[in-house]
Amino acid sequence: MKYNAITVALMMLAIPASGWSADVKPDIEQRDMIDTILADPFFSQSHMELSFKNYWKYLKEENANPKEVHNAWGQGVSVDYKSGYFADIIGFDATYYGAVKLGASDYFNSRGVLYNNGSGNSKSNADGFSKFGQRNVKLKYQLADFNFDARWGWQTMKNMGVISNSTRLSPTTYLGWTGSVNYDALTLRGAYVESSMERNSPDKMRFQTNEGKYINHIASGDALWKGDMLNLQYGYGESDNYLRRHILFANLKPVKQLNIGTQIYGTHALDEYKSMAAGKRDFDNNAWHFAVDVKWQADNWSTKWGLGYTDAEKANAVGFYPRHMSKNSRGTFASMAYAGDDYMRDGELMLATMTDYNLTPELTVGLAGNIGQLNYKGNHVRTGEINAYSRWVPSHPKLKNLTLWAMFGPGWSYKMNGKTPVLTDGRYTRTHTLSSEVIIEYKFKMF
Repeated sequence: MKYNAITVALMMLAIPASGWSADVKPDIEQRDMIDTILADPFFSQSHMELSFKNYWKYLKEENANPKEVHNAWGQGVSVDYKSGYFADIIGFDATYYGAVKLGASDYFNSRGVLYNNGSGNSKSNADGFSKFGQRNVKLKYQLADFNFDARWGWQTMKNMGVISNSTRLSPTTYLGWTGSVNYDALTLRGAYVESSMERNSPDKMRFQTNEGKYINHIASGDALWKGDMLNLQYGYGESDNYLRRHILFANLKPVKQLNIGTQIYGTHALDEYKSMAAGKRDFDNNAWHFAVDVKWQADNWSTKWGLGYTDAEKANAVGFYPRHMSKNSRGTFASMAYAGDDYMRDGELMLATMTDYNLTPELTVGLAGNIGQLNYKGNHVRTGEINAYSRWVPSHPKLKNLTLWAMFGPGWSYKMNGKTPVLTDGRYTRTHTLSSEVIIEYKFKMF
């Protein structure tokens, strides 16, 4: 009798215990499954960054009119999410950009900071914007010593063959695909894009000729070789039936402090380009730009000097080397001829320098200058500029992701129609410019 009572008591205790165990076991399994999923690199290696950028850009010039002031000031924010790779193969990225107008003048749109929400050059058109400028699927795969990467969707491209981006409160982004394969020191890359969002706009735009005709796509590719002392890049690309381009870059580093770079750019007119009116063409048939630069990097200072020459013939006018493959796109261009003014007119020889010194580990100050000369109808036409700049990157742990950049300086140019000097009694008229910009940027990781 005693044992039966004990048995019954144990059974009575076991019944609710077994029921409780049956309820708890699925919860434990569910938590284990969630932990396993979250441990996958797709989640565990993902990260998100929040950044704020305040951007003011100013230019006063009198090249085409008595005087024009181009002024834009905005506050931007971006939230950048990058996932890891699920099964070490597939992931996705997304970036939100927003901007608020703080100030603007007429002709503000040339600064690329604020959205031109209207037509014409009136400051009343200046506006902020909001967009998901990047959203794409990414793939990677490794086979032996070969590494494959691909991406499809809205994305930014930095010097991908002949395609690149430009950044103000947001970067230029493109809709299309990119891919690369890497083996040891050699990398092959390709891109095919059909439309873009400009750095200061939320609008999806198709590529266009200078006359406004639509271009179906831009295709580009390159081969890169990275060695211990020598880096090489050959790029090729075409805006469909409009422009074809070749680029060749070389960087030699014979000693740790010295870097020597050379660049060759060749752009060839295709049928859609040749069919445009002469007034819409930058050059007639072919345009070339050649550049070389030398940089010396010491412990507390650095100096870089560059030399460039442009050949871009145009009948009865001064031709120009176009950096971009179309309207609404940005072209790869690393020459120091790209400054406040573009020193890429036909027959123009350009000299540039940029030298800076670290006053403290946090504060850098420097001077940058460009001077160019071309000959036109007996005139030695000269343009130039000089700018003082400073960069402050505080080392305090709470401010380590803060950067403050400021630049200011005068320049001189000439009265022009397009890029061609306007002559009075056979002589060109010198004009003056004044430019400045201030950028305050702060970034921090959310996870």
